[in-house]
Amino acid sequence: MKCQFCHKNEADRIFYVDHMNTEYQFSVCESCLQKMWQQSLASRYTEAFQNYSGWWPGQPEPRKFGEKVFPEKADTELKKKRQLSILKIQLKEAAAQERYEEAAQLRDHIARMEKEVCAHEG
Repeated sequence: MKCQFCHKNEADRIFYVDHMNTEYQFSVCESCLQKMWQQSLASRYTEAFQNYSGWWPGQPEPRKFGEKVFPEKADTELKKKRQLSILKIQLKEAAAQERYEEAAQLRDHIARMEKEVCAHEG
């Protein structure tokens, strides 16, 4: 399978994104993965990058095809917190790219999820 970013190299890594309870997969090669890491460092989004890719320098085993970002053994609250983290990043990206309708939908979805998560923390 070719990398979905450069369309040249074979992809040996994968991003998983859970967007509104739908899981998306993006295949990526080692070269593009390194470039994305450098971009995440420059923009100070390394935590988000780690959540998306399951990889960072020093991580011995990157996520492989078929591995889930939200393992079945993780408790429901942890899954919701991870989803919230990803949704907040997507909201920033949508607003920055002036996709206001999508941003409003994400904002509302985040607000509903935060009420659920926060209600169980207290």
